[in-house]
Amino acid sequence: MSPGREDIAGRWQREAVRGAAAPFGLACAALPVLDLCEQHSVVEQIAAGLQAGALPAVPVAGWWWLGYFVAVAAVAASLLARRASRARWRLFAACAALHGCYALATGLRTAVLVSLGLFAWSFVALRTADALERA
Repeated sequence: MSPGREDIAGRWQREAVRGAAAPFGLACAALPVLDLCEQHSVVEQIAAGLQAGALPAVPVAGWWWLGYFVAVAAVAASLLARRASRARWRLFAACAALHGCYALATGLRTAVLVSLGLFAWSFVALRTADALERA
């Protein structure tokens, strides 16, 4: 293959992996973040604060946990984008299994469905990236 074609193919493959990393990071964060928002009534507290012209009454621990899970998801997405194909699939399987076990333990609800949908999206995107890598 000519150097120009290899460069274009490599760029497409990198873009496909980055495209898979974004929904993967969202999938990793969705379930714990949505659970925390429900547990601490974050949306209701923010809405009440905006209506009253005051700060939301969400506990500091709630904000810290939300920030923590978002940061962990960002790191997971970054790792997924930087690893080789086999390592990407291991990371994907480990995170999906962890979320699946948590979902089985806590029951089916909207947060679980959102997370599963995002994992499915990232699975399809990872398969596309692997197909480009093999081509």
